[in-house]
Amino acid sequence: MLAPPLYELRGATRSFRLGNSTIMAVDSMDVALDTEEFVALEGPSGSGKTTLLQLLGALDRPSSGKVFFEGRDLAALSDGELAELRLRSFGFIFQQFNLLTTLTAVQNVEAGLAPLGVSAGELRERSLAMLAEVGLRDRAFHLPSQMSGGEQQRVAIARALLAEPRVVLADEPTGNLDSKSGADVIALLTDLAARHGTTIIVATHDAGLAARAPRRLTMHDGRLVGDEKNGKKAKTTEKR
Repeated sequence: MLAPPLYELRGATRSFRLGNSTIMAVDSMDVALDTEEFVALEGPSGSGKTTLLQLLGALDRPSSGKVFFEGRDLAALSDGELAELRLRSFGFIFQQFNLLTTLTAVQNVEAGLAPLGVSAGELRERSLAMLAEVGLRDRAFHLPSQMSGGEQQRVAIARALLAEPRVVLADEPTGNLDSKSGADVIALLTDLAARHGTTIIVATHDAGLAARAPRRLTMHDGRLVGDEKNGKKAKTTEKR
């Protein structure tokens, strides 16, 4: 019997009321994502990328349709089960880095495992090792204010990967970086995904960065309008 895909969306829809109007942030999406994929989710601002990431990260529930993760219907899980899933299975990376300004790099990374009750010694050892993986071992005891934007985002990546999540969800992780730093971050994520067997899903409006991903999903007005794998069109789910 074949194992289910890592993710499967069946008619997944997330709508919001705005005055007398209904906004379809994600509109009847059907797509499957496999383990160890690196996926770029591209489209202009307002296309629904962030809302889709929130559904995939169990931060929100669909208004209708289904979002399955490893065969489990996320909407059917309790709040406690979703919190546990987010803690152990998902890592999150944001455009704004979301580092605590009063903590050093290694302390910010440690914050990613603190809720799991890991001993202080193991926590420090694992955090330093992860900082070494992203090329920042020598910056471990610097504050965010003493680091460049690219270095801060590397700290955020180390924090997201520390718990060895099944999936890392990155929302415009290069949005606050110059083009070279942005390209370096995408290259780093690609390398880390391969080494750790982690599925990486990156939302971006930068077509140049999206082109570096083995799989590209394109959204427009909440709909999935393009799916390319290794430069070849896989399918299109746009409604007409």
